[in-house]
Amino acid sequence: MPHTRPLRWYLFVLTVFGLSTSVAADDDTASSKGTLVVDISNIQNDEGQVGCSLFSKKDGFPSKPEKADSNVFVKQKAGKATCTFKDVKPGKYAVSVMHDADKDGKLKTSMVGRPKEWWGVSNNVPAERFGPPKYEAATFIYKGEPKTIKVKLRL
Repeated sequence: MPHTRPLRWYLFVLTVFGLSTSVAADDDTASSKGTLVVDISNIQNDEGQVGCSLFSKKDGFPSKPEKADSNVFVKQKAGKATCTFKDVKPGKYAVSVMHDADKDGKLKTSMVGRPKEWWGVSNNVPAERFGPPKYEAATFIYKGEPKTIKVKLRL
C-alpha cells in the first residue's frame, strides 16, 4: 500500500494539470477569434445575391473583394440580408457590401466609376465627392466578441 500513494498523487497531479491546460487553451481560442455579423437593409429587390467583404487593410477597399480578408455571399429576402464572418481575429476592420444583382461577384460601375448596383460600407459612410468612401472613415475596432454592425445600401 505505501507504494501506491505516490502513484495516486502523481496521477492526480497529472490529471488536474492536464485538465487545467486544456481549459486554458480553449479559453484562449474562444477569446482570440469570434463572429462578426453584418445586417444589411434597403435592398431594392430579391434578384441576385448580396456580397460582403471584410478588409483589415486599405488596399482594395471597398470595390475589390479579391483583396479582402474574407468574402461572404448570401441571398436576400424582403429587402434585408445578413452576412456572417466566423473566426474573426480582434483588430481594425472595414466592411463593404454590394447587391450583386447579376451574380458576377463584382460591383458594376459606370465609365467614370460611379456604382450601378446598390452598395454600402461599415459606419454607413457616404461616397467622397470624387470617389469611394475612405477606408479610415469606415473602420471599426473588433475585440473578438460577437458583434453586429448595420449597413444600409445606397445607389
